[in-house]
Amino acid sequence: MEPMRRITWILLALTAAGCGEATGPLSDLSELRTSLAVVNTVLASPLVHSLGVFRFAGPLAAPAAGAPLIPDSLLGKTLAFTCASQRYAESGDSGAPATGVRVVLYRRAPDGSIACPATAIGQLDLFDASAPGTTAVRGVVTGPGGGGPLVDYTISHNVADAQGVATATGFVTDGQQRLDFQVTGEPGSGLHNTIATVQLDDAAADLHAVLHHAAEMGVDTYYEDVDLSVHDAALSAELKGSAGWFNTLRSWDEIVSVSEVPVAKVGGSVVREDKGPTITPIGGPLFFTSEQHQVLLSFVGAPDSIRAGLAGVLGAGAHLVRIAM
Repeated sequence: MEPMRRITWILLALTAAGCGEATGPLSDLSELRTSLAVVNTVLASPLVHSLGVFRFAGPLAAPAAGAPLIPDSLLGKTLAFTCASQRYAESGDSGAPATGVRVVLYRRAPDGSIACPATAIGQLDLFDASAPGTTAVRGVVTGPGGGGPLVDYTISHNVADAQGVATATGFVTDGQQRLDFQVTGEPGSGLHNTIATVQLDDAAADLHAVLHHAAEMGVDTYYEDVDLSVHDAALSAELKGSAGWFNTLRSWDEIVSVSEVPVAKVGGSVVREDKGPTITPIGGPLFFTSEQHQVLLSFVGAPDSIRAGLAGVLGAGAHLVRIAM
């Protein structure tokens, strides 16, 4: 065979290996895309996005030791945002629950702030659900027209446990798909270490995801060990390893397994934040198709999406009952 023809056949073989129909574990990547879409769709719904404004600053001040989570002076009251003051304050609106406080939710601007003029898209009702030996807050979110809750959760802390040890249980829905969640969080061994486990379940789709991560935060740095597993009746996938940030640079050292078979190495060191990791096959084909590569990128980004989404969902309550996320 002439050298040029030999090279041509080699190139054709490599292309077929990388772009042909996936077999074995890689054939499950389309199922993984479907599972990730459920999680991303629910956690990116407009109401969940509106709750994210409380991720770093709650509408209520943290209570003093021994004080009720919600001051008696706010029971039955509504807190609304005004663009003039750029803050929440008590309004004259009626309809708040007599045993809790209502917080109006608004559409957010691209930079994450509340868009002005402010457009209400729902409301969050917060209740002090504490009991002897337990400090707890309940949050219930409904749409602007009322109806059933779109978010319902309780964050609780046993007073015998160390500060920051708490659990959160509840559900979030976009009106069509529902994710039940359970979060357990606790401080790590260091001052800026946290350990958390998140479980997500969509009973209708028989979808289950568990994210365990241990994080260490510093000045302009963040490092975490990650273990995310997703499974349903036909799929089992896992992302395991570590990821980190230093200022605007990122790094990854992770392995993706499907049906308990390693299929991809996720790597990168000192990578600009606008760039993604390098994803290379382990065994099997020499290349991933663009479609497979995109699914794997979504899987690598899923821990961030899950953590940020639930931190936003729980934010207002988490400022009253601290939970490590």
